[in-house]
Amino acid sequence: MKRILCLLLAGIMLLGATACGTGDSGVGDGEGAGTRVEDEGADPNYTCDLPELDYKNEPIKIIYAKATGREDEIKESGDGGVVSDAVHERNVAVEEQLKVKLEYYDDGTGNNVATLVDRDIKSGLGDYDIVTNGTFLSVSPAVQGNYLDLSKLDYIDTSKHYWTQGYNDMVTFTEDEMQFLATGPIAISLFRYTYFTIYNKKQFEASKIPDLYDTVIAKKWTLDYQYSISTNNYVDSDGDGKASRGDTYGFVTGNTISTDAYPVAGNVHLIVKDGETHELTFNAEALGTLSDLVDKVQLLYNDASTYVFKGATEDDVPLNNIIEMFADGKTLMATVQFLKLETNFNELAAMSYGIAPMPKFSDEQDNYYSYVQDQVSSFGISAVVGDENRQEMCAAVLEAMAYHSYNLVRPAYYDSALSLRYMQDPQSQTILNLIFESLYFDFSSTCCNMLTTYTRDLLRPIFSGSSSGMSTIKAWQKPINTSLKRINDRLYKLQTKT
Repeated sequence: MKRILCLLLAGIMLLGATACGTGDSGVGDGEGAGTRVEDEGADPNYTCDLPELDYKNEPIKIIYAKATGREDEIKESGDGGVVSDAVHERNVAVEEQLKVKLEYYDDGTGNNVATLVDRDIKSGLGDYDIVTNGTFLSVSPAVQGNYLDLSKLDYIDTSKHYWTQGYNDMVTFTEDEMQFLATGPIAISLFRYTYFTIYNKKQFEASKIPDLYDTVIAKKWTLDYQYSISTNNYVDSDGDGKASRGDTYGFVTGNTISTDAYPVAGNVHLIVKDGETHELTFNAEALGTLSDLVDKVQLLYNDASTYVFKGATEDDVPLNNIIEMFADGKTLMATVQFLKLETNFNELAAMSYGIAPMPKFSDEQDNYYSYVQDQVSSFGISAVVGDENRQEMCAAVLEAMAYHSYNLVRPAYYDSALSLRYMQDPQSQTILNLIFESLYFDFSSTCCNMLTTYTRDLLRPIFSGSSSGMSTIKAWQKPINTSLKRINDRLYKLQTKT
């Protein structure tokens, strides 16, 4: 009955197959948190329906990745900041509501969670109950049976909007709607790892280019338009006779993680679900649009007015090369993630900058789509938790964490840090809301590590290269379908076991 009700709610509330938002922009006060709200005007999508529970101070062991932009979303950083305080308050609220004791274990490296959990499951020791890890490292263990099916548990309801609905759809499998992972404002990385375009307002004014705010609102912010204002901006500012980091450019980006946002921004999806069987399948119909998308991105990347940081040693999540070059004040635009506004606040403070979503594929595309990098944290319950009562206790902890995160952590980060500290004007606040209302998830990008053919990784050199690469992409269809068949078979085996 729970699953049927969730499906009915999801069918009514969701707009698009994988579109999602993080909810309205209102700030919850957290009062009465975790109990059923009976106020007549309360929105049931944001109301936590957990009953009164008392687990007698039972410890709940949470393992998380010690990684840039993620480790402080589980355990407070202790820096005295508003976000750290909110994470602490969230954890205390969960403990007091459920009468549990949260225990935190980091993996030491940022990439070791899956190994430690797999080892724990095989040993049967039960050292970890709740698992939080980057999605790119979580999806394969999930399909291999290392997580519990959340849809079978009573004390978690992922149809609530303090969970992210588009992510739910991406990681829900088979006609039984099995779901092993979830995310939402419980993960600060959901905000931090979202891609956007940052632009230099002073440079726009000097070049007599209309402010991007007006272009975005008019839905004219496209790849073609970005190229038209970026090209012919190269100046050999340092006088060394060659294109170098000290020169003036129209656009600065990278050829590794910075290319990942384009398929989602262009609404091109190489792997989709069958509408009836829910099986994952290669979307050959997208190849024509993908070819056109590649052409547009390559035109931008290969232009003399674009500076490209190359390889993972120059373009990766922990690195600041792109935002530091933008902060030098000689670049019109750059592709970055919101995390970079945090880590480079002092460098950017002296600038007048604005933000825009990633550009659309064309004028014909109705909406903007914002991609969250595949390292965004996912949450689940380890399969080592065999006792049904403990399973439900873990489910209740996740549900309470998600609810309190929406009311406490989300406003601390989104409304106080992002909106008040990093946005410089009301127009930027409007665009910030637009970006997060347009979050979109794509299986072939976010979950590509499940495949033997990593579509996201293989697209990177194609987007930043100079040849169409379509013959290469078409050759992926067979190996990808082979991988997907293996994944579908594993999922059906899991379905029969549960």
